[in-house]
Formats: sequence, structure tokens, C-alpha cells
Amino acid sequence: MADQQFISVAPPEDPAPVAAARRRHFRWRRWSFLLLLLPGLCMYLAFIVYPFGTSFRYSFYNWNGVGPLSDFVGLNNFRYILTSPDFSIFFYRALLHNLYFFGISLVLTTMVGMFVAYLLTNIPDRPARVFQVLYFIPYVIPPVVIGFLTSVFLEPNFGVVSTVLQNLGLTSWDLPWLGSESLALPTIALISAWASIGFSMLIFLAAMVGLPADLLEAARIDGANRVQLFTRIVFPLVRPTFITLMTLTFISSFGTFDLIYVLEGTQAGPNYATDVSGTLFYRTAFGGFGATAQNLGLAAALAVVGFVIVIVLSAMFVWLQKHYTVQY
Repeated sequence: MADQQFISVAPPEDPAPVAAARRRHFRWRRWSFLLLLLPGLCMYLAFIVYPFGTSFRYSFYNWNGVGPLSDFVGLNNFRYILTSPDFSIFFYRALLHNLYFFGISLVLTTMVGMFVAYLLTNIPDRPARVFQVLYFIPYVIPPVVIGFLTSVFLEPNFGVVSTVLQNLGLTSWDLPWLGSESLALPTIALISAWASIGFSMLIFLAAMVGLPADLLEAARIDGANRVQLFTRIVFPLVRPTFITLMTLTFISSFGTFDLIYVLEGTQAGPNYATDVSGTLFYRTAFGGFGATAQNLGLAAALAVVGFVIVIVLSAMFVWLQKHYTVQY
């Protein structure tokens, strides 16, 4: 009888666990990119979300920054900011100054930047690149340096501007640009807007370069000049970009602090003529208002109010941006 050979055959694997393991593997590979976001997310939570959350909590306490949070005052800090005759006058004046900054920046930064970008699209590439660099240089200079140079140029006795005007015989134009209550704020707003023109110019330039060339060429063939081309074709197409930059300008206007701090100090002189929400917050938190000096709870409430104002108006600008989006 011939020997029988037995071949052992392994039983087939159960397909269900294998398929489940493969699904878990692919699911892990699909979402593994989130690990790359983890360091940035931790930094954001630690330095943005947590400080804001604690500030919101502090706004309900009468706290000077030292010791435990024990004196709970509820909404009294907000009521004091909005209605108190001792403090509300500073708050509303600072708010108006921020809006004034926004108006100056909107005209001199956003609109001028858009106009310069349009001019650069109508000249050869090589000189256009040179002008781009020249316009963008002030944006990369730190505001502290700009403030220091401005104080040197506008010094009333030996400053460059005063010396030049006196040598030209224009003594009537030799004004206390940073020492006058009526001139200090527009002077600083003008300097701030000048330093930001380069950023707006580059954003608008990128938007205009991406416009469809056939549409612009068709308008030129139909006889449109450069003014008509800008008002009828270019601006309607870049209007969402304009609203986006307007939103960024509004946010940065409410974050104005360093330039005023360098030029006018924490008291935002002369006689609080350049006071904005940033300098008001600084004085409220670290001293400058007598009985309310070093009241971090009141300063936190001031920051929360400013945050609500910025969020609400920025949301309106974002809605406008979506409303005017053009598909081409």
C-alpha cells in the first residue's frame, strides 16, 4: 500500500478582522497629518486661548493683579467703563480715536495702495519690481524705529522738518506736529498709514495680476481708457480683496499702541489727544487713573469690550466680502 502523503492546509483567515485592521490603518494614515498641527495648536491654546479665557474671567473681579480672585463684582466693571463719568469719557474718546485711525488708514493705506498697485500693472516689469521694493521697505521697519525717526524729524527746535522749513522761509508751516492737540493724532495716523501702504499694494497687485487678460483686452478694444478700465472692470473684480484689506485695517487700527507709546508716552499726550484703546488699557492695568490705577480686572473688562466691538464689525466686513465675491 503506497504511502499516503498528507499536506496540511492552513485554514483561511477570517476576512472581517483583516478588513477592520486595514480600515483602522487607512483611517490613521488619513488623519495622521493632524499631528503636524499639534505643536502650533498647543502654542495657540497656551498663548492665545488661555490668556483670553483668563482675561474674560478677570473682568468679573475687582483685582489689582496681586493675590487671589476674591472680590467678585459681576458686570460692574463693564458698567463702570460704559457709564461712569470718571472713566467713560476716556473710553469713548479712545474709541473715536481708533475709528479716526481706521478712517485715515482706509484712505491712505487701502485706497492709495490699490491705486499704486494699478499704476504698477501698467508699467514694465523691471521698474515695477523696483517700485514694489521701495514701497514695501517701510512696512518691514519696526514701529519703534519709525517712531524714533519720526521724533527726530519732527523735533520742534532742531528737527529736520523744522530746519528745512525755516531755511526755506516757510515759518508759518513750522508747526508743533506732535505737540498740538489738533495735529498730533492726524500726524501719527499719517505716519502709520505711510508705513502700511506697501502691504496693501502687494495684496492688490497680486489680485490684479490674476485678473483674466482676455476680459481686460476686450475692454481696451471696446475703447475703455485706463480710468474706465479701473472703475468698470478692475475695481469690481478686486472689491472682495478691498473689503478683506479693509477688515485687516480695522483690526490693526484697534491694535494701535506702539507708535503712540513711542511718540507720546502712556499718557497719550498732549492732554490725551492721541489716546486709543491700547494706551487706555495700559494705563488702566499698570497705573495712571488714580483710584482705578493698577486695576487689572477693569483693564480685562476693557479688553473684552474692545474684543466684542472688533469681532462684531469684522463679522460684518466678512459678510460684505462674501456678498461681493465675483466668479470669473
